[in-house]
Amino acid sequence: MSQKHRRFLLCTGEAVLDHQLDEFPSSHIIGELLYVSDEGRKVTALARWENSCNTREIPPNKPDVDVYLIGDAREIKCRYSGCRNKERWEIGQAAFMQLMSHYGKLTA
Repeated sequence: MSQKHRRFLLCTGEAVLDHQLDEFPSSHIIGELLYVSDEGRKVTALARWENSCNTREIPPNKPDVDVYLIGDAREIKCRYSGCRNKERWEIGQAAFMQLMSHYGKLTA
């Protein structure tokens, strides 16, 4: 049986698996990449945490999330003390298709 790995977005723009965090010792985790259901369709979202944490720390199992980003987002600020990095989250293909369907541009 395969183990499910968590995926994180770092303040430096990398999206990494939990076992890769030690390869980015000077980065901070700004959120976790999750699958969420949006009107019955499974899409990838960025669950932005209220507090960013260092990649050398053990990420919390159930962090406080302030927003789930499904579409494009710019200037996502790292909330780790002293870090000035800002990142971009780009919409995934499934989320794009869901968004277009929602606005009547495509049929599901």
